Amino acid sequence: MILRTDVVATTLVLSLSALLSACGGGSQESRFGGRASREQVVTAPGDPAQRYETSSSTEAVVAGAEAAAVKRGILHAARDHHMEMRGDGRLGLLAAWVAERLGPAGEPPQNEVVEFFARHVGIVEPVPHLIVLGQPDRNQLEQSVAESVSQFLNRLPYNRYGATVVPRQGFTIAVIALSLRQLEIEPIPRRVEPGHAISLRGRLMGPLTNPSFAVAKPSGEVLRLPAGSGPTFDVRIPTEEEGIYRVELLARGDRGDTVVANFPVYVGVPIPESITIARAESGGSSRDVESVRRELFRMLNDSRRSPGTACASARRGGNALPVLEHHDGLAKVALAHSRDMVEHNFVGHTSPTTGGATDRVERAGYHSGLVLENIGRGYSPTEIHRGLLQSPGHCANIVNPDVTHVGVGVVAEDEGTRTAYVATEVFIRMAREIELRSAPDRVLELLNRARRARGASELETDPNLTRAAVEGARDFFRDRQLSQQDVVDQSSSSLRRFSIAFRRIAGVMAVVTTLDEAGQLEPVLDPEIRFIGVGVSQGTRPDTGPNAIAVVIMLAWPR
Repeated sequence: MILRTDVVATTLVLSLSALLSACGGGSQESRFGGRASREQVVTAPGDPAQRYETSSSTEAVVAGAEAAAVKRGILHAARDHHMEMRGDGRLGLLAAWVAERLGPAGEPPQNEVVEFFARHVGIVEPVPHLIVLGQPDRNQLEQSVAESVSQFLNRLPYNRYGATVVPRQGFTIAVIALSLRQLEIEPIPRRVEPGHAISLRGRLMGPLTNPSFAVAKPSGEVLRLPAGSGPTFDVRIPTEEEGIYRVELLARGDRGDTVVANFPVYVGVPIPESITIARAESGGSSRDVESVRRELFRMLNDSRRSPGTACASARRGGNALPVLEHHDGLAKVALAHSRDMVEHNFVGHTSPTTGGATDRVERAGYHSGLVLENIGRGYSPTEIHRGLLQSPGHCANIVNPDVTHVGVGVVAEDEGTRTAYVATEVFIRMAREIELRSAPDRVLELLNRARRARGASELETDPNLTRAAVEGARDFFRDRQLSQQDVVDQSSSSLRRFSIAFRRIAGVMAVVTTLDEAGQLEPVLDPEIRFIGVGVSQGTRPDTGPNAIAVVIMLAWPR
């Protein structure tokens, strides 16, 4: 499954005469002003919400002395974009909490804190976008808010808001929280007892279709639960284990699969009232894109090596997965998509100009039965990677045991004194080099195992069938003009003089990335087939990608 990530975004606007912006669509570990945080415990004010809801509280949507000006600025920007913007008091409360925790230069808390606060008040949609805006002239506040909010409505159609206004060091500081709500749900308890299913009922809003759920269980196993064509959905998630279930709702839109909601449910354990934040990274804004790309690649493989990765459904017996190989061609595909998103101001897997991830990969000349893509944005590679790990669907892509190669493309966006990074990770399955001498026996073993499971007799090898299959497999890479059908036709023609010995002769060819794929070829499972010849070769053609495995199978029915 191809997914996108929606992680928290921040805008910092602090200037005496003009807007000095530092805006982002990634997680929240701010380095504005060079502050280095230490590990600390952050406690959310007030009692935690007991349920997740999408009904909007209208209390204290915007608070503070200049609340009216801020509200007018937000609604002005929405009108200019022909969007409906509704207030939500929970976003106002979130903005007030963030305002209490701004750093010396106005930097907001880290992503983990903002997400914790959002869930604490019962919000299910992706972590809200934050704007921290400072103006020394109150008369300019409304216009500044309108211009800043408008900038981000160009990227995503946010439709909910809350804000707070506080004085600080001669500035009027507005903290604005914007959220994109694309669903309506029946209230969901944030805590349930083991054995009680998590009930998810609701409907998608707007043009979204095909809802589905990705759920990371406490063990790390990821459940994928389709919920029909939409817009309504009704899913029950079983809860056999104690711990945290991370629930993610996905839907299909004009930019591909998108995250509509992502929230934890606590099964048999208390709802936490505090969060421990690790030490922030230093030097985040001085990184170049190449170092960010290298770090993201390293983190991908670290997550595959580590048994403690949040989603571990793909692990075989808890063992480390094979590392991903870096692929220059895929990196170019990934980089082009990151640039496309930045230059055309959108976030998504489906581009108006290049299509989906599979389209981009195939256009570059790589063919695979498995193409996955992650998209992230943040101020450091750690922020981007953590955001992906918190998404069950994206995390499952990272630890998918079937992908073999990855390309990472990163583009930098200057945001005042900071730099944000837009990253695309493209994963595909490519064939690894195999031991050709034993490959035919392995294919025959797999085919006979599948035949036994269907009650069919095992196949016997025939030397003439084998010779034709081996020659056909070799010819496929020797003559790049030959199609798979050409190979089968030539191999069948070479066996005409032996046709008297059999009732019927046929051929099957497949280009695969693993021998296991060849072990399930349906035509070979016909119970009336008795004799077989298998040829296997490996090579590279423009229409196959590197290390493709060609399997030619000749079959015969006895008289």
